[in-house]
Amino acid sequence: MEKTFEEVLQQFYIDQFRENAKSSGNKRIKTAHYMHRLNAKARSIKFASFGKNQMTALDKLHQDVKKLAYLTYYTNSRQAKDVLNKEIIPHLVRIDMDLFDEQEEKHITEDFLKILKKEYRGAICSKNMKSLYTEYRGKALRKEIIGLVPARPELEFPKAQQMKRKFILHIGPTNSGKTYQALERLKTAQKGVYLGPLRLLALEVYEKMNDAGIPCTMLTGQECLEVPDSRIIASTVEMLDSDREYDIAVIDEAQMVVDDDRGHSWTRAILGVLAEEIHICMSPVAKDVVIHLINLCHDEYEIREYERKTALVLEEEPFSFPEDVQEGDAFIVFSKKSVLNIAGRLEENGIKPSVIYGSLPPEIRRRQMTLFNEKKTTVVVSTDAIGMGLNLPVRRIVFLETEKFDGTSRRPLVISEIKQIAGRAGRYGLYDTGYVTALGRKNLNYIKNTAQIPEEDISVVSLGFPQVLLSMDAPLDAIIKLWHDAKPSEPFRKINVDEMLFLYDYAYKDRYFIADFDDKYLLYKMITCPIDIKDREIVNQWKRYCMSYTSDISLDRPDKRTKYQGLMKYESYYKKLDLYYQMSVRLGKIIDTDWLEAERDKVQAQIMQILSKSKDEYILRCRYCGRILPIGNPRNICRDCSNMIHR
Repeated sequence: MEKTFEEVLQQFYIDQFRENAKSSGNKRIKTAHYMHRLNAKARSIKFASFGKNQMTALDKLHQDVKKLAYLTYYTNSRQAKDVLNKEIIPHLVRIDMDLFDEQEEKHITEDFLKILKKEYRGAICSKNMKSLYTEYRGKALRKEIIGLVPARPELEFPKAQQMKRKFILHIGPTNSGKTYQALERLKTAQKGVYLGPLRLLALEVYEKMNDAGIPCTMLTGQECLEVPDSRIIASTVEMLDSDREYDIAVIDEAQMVVDDDRGHSWTRAILGVLAEEIHICMSPVAKDVVIHLINLCHDEYEIREYERKTALVLEEEPFSFPEDVQEGDAFIVFSKKSVLNIAGRLEENGIKPSVIYGSLPPEIRRRQMTLFNEKKTTVVVSTDAIGMGLNLPVRRIVFLETEKFDGTSRRPLVISEIKQIAGRAGRYGLYDTGYVTALGRKNLNYIKNTAQIPEEDISVVSLGFPQVLLSMDAPLDAIIKLWHDAKPSEPFRKINVDEMLFLYDYAYKDRYFIADFDDKYLLYKMITCPIDIKDREIVNQWKRYCMSYTSDISLDRPDKRTKYQGLMKYESYYKKLDLYYQMSVRLGKIIDTDWLEAERDKVQAQIMQILSKSKDEYILRCRYCGRILPIGNPRNICRDCSNMIHR
């Protein structure tokens, strides 16, 4: 009678423990009470179970059984063998196999057991099957990854390798006209593309081209504004179609190639864009590393260097708030809370501000910029979002803070951040000179001293996950982790995969409710959708879309119910609308564009209405006496109240 696989698996364990015991040599051991120990282990293992975070304890159980197996075969007792082989080992097999999910369990075959016998002889006596499987699969997958992914990242783009491309590098600081020159050339293209870091910059190019009579379509992750017979596509860099050919391409803000989260999109654009003529606009610190990428592709390049068109002066005296506020000032802080706090204080002093921060919808940021451009507001309060190519008539940059939270810890600004932000002062054509200052002597000294430090050249570029690996026969999270752990050649550094893995784990818990969860191509589209994972309502809506996308030709409209109040209520709902659009595109669903546009307009109007009202409620005050706290106060209590409490 043919054995079942369960019987084959149990026999494998028995054979391994027996061989290990017989090959251990004639050691001096105490055999007293060994039957008592065997029976005790048989009773305790009968109902035992282990979780995935108890691997060390399970390995200890294997090692305990190994000692008992040695005693059993040393004494050669039939009774002992029966207890070991019929009571202990079957439950040890059960415990091991309970740790496998359905996808992994199908790999535990007789062929796999043969590999273990050959390459991991006796290992099951000290380690659990899940650990051995993980180790073996890791080696096999790493070998497969090496076979699938070219050793040199540029070879991932064979079409670009076959072209003879010409790069023109526009290198200079902010306010030097480098992007202007590249866009002037783009206007002559019959099939051109602009690739930038922000939806607002893509929109600016879209409007400039169409105003100049050049049909241009805008394409971002949030929307597509299609113009008939377009010659130009203005888009965010992530939206590059690497299979489409262009005659001229412009890649803006290429120093972003170093960014842990988004930099791989610039790497991909430089290595893979199919254009005969490619203009790259960048800070001088990116010059060498971008040239290195071009040399890898064996393409030609020429360098055009630019100088700043307006002088930039660091003021000698520190800024005093609000006494020193002047028209054309841009106040820099590093959180939404701080932006609204400063805006409220300015309004209390009769000064109308525009506000710009990351979680504001792009259209609202644009309207706030327009108010400042048209002098309906006299100053602007912004996070470092102002530093990424936003064209504002700023006369002076005022650093009210010189530290920022970078997602891990609060740290001082680095030289590249200071230069990028400070460079927005003195808009060419409006001012001959731009000014920079900071709140208080300590902050001003920090800006002054840091600005004198030479800015280091970028030495690494970000490398994205190669989708060719999705063809591998392994869980997606395992593929991503193994790819990420393999060190790439210099100057490449692999992207941060934490958010991808977070969404994978979140979906995995409900994998039985997600159709085609095993389709790695589809799952990859889901977990790479850019969302705010810190907003649990957004993450929950994302998972609902993953679970329900097969139920209709369109995705459900976002849920308006929320625990948030005020501005956050509308900002979060706007993110849900963006998620509805992005997931619809990724999953091939029909989008109710009329409803979406109308809904976005409503939300934008509500946010603008809130921002136009008094921001007194956002001013940070002492929680005890209600006194307005000094700017940058680390706690929500004033000094007098703190002294009274600690007396």
